[in-house]
Amino acid sequence: MRDSVALSRYLQRYAEPGLPCYNFAKSCWRHVLVIPAYRESPELLQTLAQLPVERGRALVILVLNRPDSDPDIHANAPIRTALTSDEFVWVKRGAVSVQIMNKHCDLYVHDLESLSGPTPQALGVGLARKAGFDLALQWITSGGIDSQWICTTDADATLPTDYFEQLQSAAPDAVAAVFRFHHLPTADRDCDSATALYELRLRHYVLGLDYAGSPYAYHTLGSCLAIRASAYTHVRGFPKRAAAEDFYVLNKLAKLGPVARLKGSPIELQSRYSSRVPVGTGPAVTAIAAANHPSEVALFYHPNCYEALKVLLASLPELAQSPQQEITPLLIDHGLQQTIAEQSTWALHSLGIEKTLTHCQRQANTGAQFERQFHQWFDAFRSLKFIHALRDIAWPQQTLRHLDTLQLNLWCRETHAPGDIRKLRTRALGLD
Repeated sequence: MRDSVALSRYLQRYAEPGLPCYNFAKSCWRHVLVIPAYRESPELLQTLAQLPVERGRALVILVLNRPDSDPDIHANAPIRTALTSDEFVWVKRGAVSVQIMNKHCDLYVHDLESLSGPTPQALGVGLARKAGFDLALQWITSGGIDSQWICTTDADATLPTDYFEQLQSAAPDAVAAVFRFHHLPTADRDCDSATALYELRLRHYVLGLDYAGSPYAYHTLGSCLAIRASAYTHVRGFPKRAAAEDFYVLNKLAKLGPVARLKGSPIELQSRYSSRVPVGTGPAVTAIAAANHPSEVALFYHPNCYEALKVLLASLPELAQSPQQEITPLLIDHGLQQTIAEQSTWALHSLGIEKTLTHCQRQANTGAQFERQFHQWFDAFRSLKFIHALRDIAWPQQTLRHLDTLQLNLWCRETHAPGDIRKLRTRALGLD
C-alpha cells in the first residue's frame, strides 16, 4: 500500500513532464537500462548491439542531452545520423517504436535535447538519468516492462555477460545494487596510470568505510548502479545535478534499506579524459595526469580517519544509553588514542552532534532505534564531512606509496578480487 501511494504521488508530482505514456497489452521487456549520452561516438551503438541478455528481452533507453554551456548544436549529430542508417530495423513493441539492436535487445531513443532544448548546466546528467528512469518507471507501471529494477550505466561501459542476472543475488529488501567495475588500460600510459590511481582512491575509500562498519560503504558510480523501482519513487528520483547525482540518490536510498554490493563479473569502463561533468572520474583523471609526478599526488584519506569513524560507530550503544555524556572519554574507552579522540570530538561538534543526539534520544525507544536515527543523520554526506574535518585539522591525505608505511593497511580487506588491487597498483606506479 505504501509503495503504491508513493508511486502514484511520484508520477503525478515529480516525474518529468512530457514523457511518452503508453498502455501495454502485455509485457514487452524483462529488463530495462538507462544510458545518458552526450557527445558520444556512433561506436556506442555497436557496443549496445553486443549487450548481453541471457533470458528475456531488454530495453535500452538512450537519453540524448546537451548542456547549455555547449553552444554546438551538432554535438549529438553523429549519434542521430547513425540511428537513421539502414543498419537498424525499426519495429513496434505495443505502441512504441524501437530499434532492434540484437535478438534480445531493443533501443528507444529519448532525445531530450530535441524535445526540450539544451539542458541547463546546473541540471546536467542528473536530469538525463531522471528522465530515463521516469520513462522506465511509467512503462513498468503500464505493463510494458516486467522488472523490479531499473539499471543505469554510461556510454563508456561494457557490461558483463551476466549483467542483468546478477540482480537476482540481491537481497529481497535491497533498495539498490552496485556492480563491480574496473577501468580498462589503453595505449595512453599517462591516462592509464592516472585512472588507476583514481580507481584505487575510490576503492580505498569504500574499504575504509567498510572497515569502520558504515552502512554507506558502497561505490557511487552512475555507470554501475541499479535501483529498485519502488524505492526510486520514495526518494523522488534522481536529483537534477550536473554531477554527483549518483552519490546523492544512493545516500537517500540507503536510508530506506540495504544497498547490495554485487559479486559477479565487473563492468569494464574505458580509461579516458573527460570534461563532460564538473567533477567525477574524467576531470579527476585529467587533473592527476597533469601533475608532474602523478604517483606522488596525495589522493588517499589517512587511515586514522577510518579508525576514528569505526570507534565512533562502535560507541553508539553507550551514546544511546547516555547521549549527554562526554564524547572524548567514550572514544578513548573504545580504544582511540587521546589525540585522535579529541580531534574526532571537535569534528563531531562542528557537525552539530549535540542536537542530533538529543533528537535521536527523543525519537527512539530502543538502542536499535537510536542507532537507526543516528545513521539517518550521520549519512554518507556527513561521514565524508567528518573525514574531511579530520583531514583538515590533523590527518592530511597520503600518497599511494606512503600508505604502505602506515599501520592500518586497508588493501588486505579486499577479499573478493585482491588481484585487482595488485594490477591497479602496478599500473598506477608505472611498473607494467
